[in-house]
Amino acid sequence: MVARTKAAPWDRIAAFDPGLTRLTSAIRAVLGTAAVLAVLTALRAPETVLVVGGFTAMTTSLAISDLHPRNQLITLGLGAPLSLASLAAGAVLTPYPTAAKLIFLVVIYLAVQARRFGSRGLGLGIFGFMFFLLSQFVQARADQLPQLGASVLMAFGAVTTVWYCVGSVTAAGALRRLRHAFGVRLYDVLRDTASVVATGKDDGTRSGLLQERLDRLHAAALLIEDFLDERAVDEGTEAPLRHIGRVEVAAQRLVVLTVRAVRTPAARNDLAERRARQRLAQRIRALGHQVTTGMAPASEECEDGNEDGPANRPAGSAHVQDCFPAVDELTTALRVLGPRGRPAGFATPPYKAAPSALGAVPRRDADTDSRKRQATRQAVQVTTASALAVAGGHLLSPHLWYWAVVTAWVVFIKTESTGEVLLQSARRLAGTVVGVLFGYGLATLVGGDGPGLVILLLLCMFGIFYTPSRVYWAVTFFITGTLSVLLALMDTFSTHVLLLRVQETTLGVTCGILAATLVLPTTVRRASDEELVGFLRVLDRLLQAIASGSADAETPANWVRAAYDLDQARESFRKACLPLTHPLNPQRGRRHHTRHLLELLEVGAYHARSLAAAAERLPAGHASECAPRLTAAADRAHETVAHLIRVTGHRPGSSSHTARPRVVKALSLLSEEPRVSRSRPSMECRLQQHISRLDATLTALVRAADPLVPDPGGTTMVLPESVDIPSPHGPAPVVAVRCVDLEDQCTAQAG
Repeated sequence: MVARTKAAPWDRIAAFDPGLTRLTSAIRAVLGTAAVLAVLTALRAPETVLVVGGFTAMTTSLAISDLHPRNQLITLGLGAPLSLASLAAGAVLTPYPTAAKLIFLVVIYLAVQARRFGSRGLGLGIFGFMFFLLSQFVQARADQLPQLGASVLMAFGAVTTVWYCVGSVTAAGALRRLRHAFGVRLYDVLRDTASVVATGKDDGTRSGLLQERLDRLHAAALLIEDFLDERAVDEGTEAPLRHIGRVEVAAQRLVVLTVRAVRTPAARNDLAERRARQRLAQRIRALGHQVTTGMAPASEECEDGNEDGPANRPAGSAHVQDCFPAVDELTTALRVLGPRGRPAGFATPPYKAAPSALGAVPRRDADTDSRKRQATRQAVQVTTASALAVAGGHLLSPHLWYWAVVTAWVVFIKTESTGEVLLQSARRLAGTVVGVLFGYGLATLVGGDGPGLVILLLLCMFGIFYTPSRVYWAVTFFITGTLSVLLALMDTFSTHVLLLRVQETTLGVTCGILAATLVLPTTVRRASDEELVGFLRVLDRLLQAIASGSADAETPANWVRAAYDLDQARESFRKACLPLTHPLNPQRGRRHHTRHLLELLEVGAYHARSLAAAAERLPAGHASECAPRLTAAADRAHETVAHLIRVTGHRPGSSSHTARPRVVKALSLLSEEPRVSRSRPSMECRLQQHISRLDATLTALVRAADPLVPDPGGTTMVLPESVDIPSPHGPAPVVAVRCVDLEDQCTAQAG
C-alpha cells in the first residue's frame, strides 16, 4: 500500500507527460545550461561568451525533437558544425548591417527549405537560424570567433555529456517509459469504466470523461508507434505495434459496450441486473489493478469452468453479458503485451499469425513531392515576412530589430494554412504580453541579486521545455520571462525594453499574417481537404487489399501498419482543422460541421483499427471461407471512399445552406450502433461487422461532405437497405449490409 502511494504521484506525472519526454528535455536543458555556465564562469569568460554558451545549450534542446536516442545523437552531431558555420558567417558580416540582413534572409529561406527532410531538417534549420540570430544579438566580431567557437563546442560537449552520461536514456528505457505511460492511461480508462458500470448511469458527463480518457490512451499509443517508426521496419517493430494496437482496440471496445449497456433501458432495479453490473465492475477493477501494479493477467482467457467463465456469470441483460467477453479479450491482449515494466514487444504471443488470404497493405510512404512543395511555399512566405519584419523592426529599434524576425519565423513552425498561422500568432502575442508582466515582476522582485536571477533563469527555462507544445501561449510566456531575467543579468533591463518587446512581437505577428494571406496563401479549407483526401487514400489502400485478396498469399497482411498510417492521417486532418474547431471561431456552422466530420473519422478509424486487430487474429484456414463476404463488403466501402474522394474538393465552403449537424462524441456514435448478435461472435463475423459499419460510417461521411446527398437530419449511422450516391459516371448503388442478415450469418457461424 505504501509502495502504491509513492508510485501514484509518479504515475500521474507519467500520464501527463508520456514517456517523460518533456521532463527529460527540460532537465537536460537546465542541467546542460547550468554546467556550461558553471564551467565558463570558473574560466572567467567574458559576458558575451557566457551568453553564447548558455544560448547554445538551450538551442540544442529546442532543436532536437527525435524520440530515439540514436537519432538525437545524429542530429546533435550535425548541428555542431552547422552552428559554427552560421555563427561565423554572422560574425564576419556584423560590420556590414545591410549585407548581414540580406544574408540573414538567405539563411531563413534555406532553413525553412530544410523542413522537407522531416523533424531532423526542422532541427537543423533551427540551428542555422538561431546561431545567425545569436551573432546579431551579441554583435559578434570576427576577432571573437575563436572564443565564441570554443564556447559553442564546450556547450555541445557539456550537453552531450549531460544527455548521454548523467541522464542517459537508452532506446529500451525510452520505450519502457512510453509503455508505462500507456499502462497508466489504460488504468484511468478501466477505473472510470468500472465506475460507470457500477452506477449504471450515464448523464453525458461520464461518457464525455471516458472519451477524454480514450483520447489520451490513443495519444500514448501514437507516441509508442512514432518511436517505433523511427526504427527500421522489422519483426521487432511490427510485434509491439500489433500488441499495443490490440490492447487499445480491446479497451475501446470494452468502453463502447459498457456505455451501450448503461444506456439501454433495461430493468435497472432488477436484482439480477444489478448483480451482473457489480460483478462486471469488479472484474474491470481487478484488471485495472493488475495494469497499475505492472503485472500481466495470470490466465489468457476465462473458460466455462472457471469462476469468471460464461457458465458462472450472473444473469443479466444481453448488453451486460456482451461486456464479459470484452473483458476476457482485453485480459488476453494484456497478457500478450506483457507487464508494463518492460518494453512492449518482448512478450511472446500465444498464437502464430496465419498467412493472410486477404492481401497485404504496403506501408504508406511519405509524399515527398507534396512535402517539397509545401517547404518551398512556406520558405517564400517566411522569407517575405522576415523581410518585412527586418524593415519594420529596424524602424522601431535599430539594435533589437531581430525580435520581430524571430516572431515572423516561429509563427510558421509546424503550420500549413493561413488559419493556423493566425492562431499561432494570437497565441504568441498573448503569451508575450502576459510574459512581459511576469518578467517585469520577477526582475523587480529579485533586483540585482545575481544567484537569484540565475535560479529564476533556469526555472523559466524548465518551464519552456516542460510545458506542452499545444499550450503555445504558455511556452511563449516562459520564453519572455527567460528573456526578462537574462536582460536583468546583463544590466540592460528596463520598462522601455519590455514595451519594445511587445511592439516587435506585434510587428512580427502582423508581418507573418500578411505573408500567409498575400503570398501563396493556403486556406484552412484547402489544407483540411488535402488531409481528408490523404486519410481516405490510406483507408482506400486497406480496403483494396481486402477486395483483391488471394488465398495463395504467403506473407501475413500488414493491416496493423495500415491502421497506424490511418491514425497519423487522422491526426493530420485534426491539426489542419484546429482553426475551424477552435472555440473562438465565429463561424459556428462551420465549427459544428468540422467537428461532426472529425467524429465520423474517429468512428471510421476505430472500425479500421478493429478490422486490423481482428484480421491479425484470424485462425488459420478460416480466411478463405470468409473471403468472398469480406470482399463484397470491402468493394462497397471502396466505392464509397472513391466517391468521397471525388466530392471532397467540391464541398460547400459554408454551411448556411445545409442543416447544422448535432455534434456527438465518437463514443456516443459507437454506442448507438445496434447490437448484432446475442452469441459471442467469431473473428470472421467481427470482420464482417467492422467492414459493414465502416461502410455505414463512410456513407454518413458522404452525407456530411456532399451537399447533393440528402441529409436525413441526424447523425445516426444505421443506413437503409440501399443508398444511391451520385458520381460522374452515373448513380452507383452502395448497399449497406443489413443488420438482420448479418445477425443471421453470425448466429449461424456461432452455432
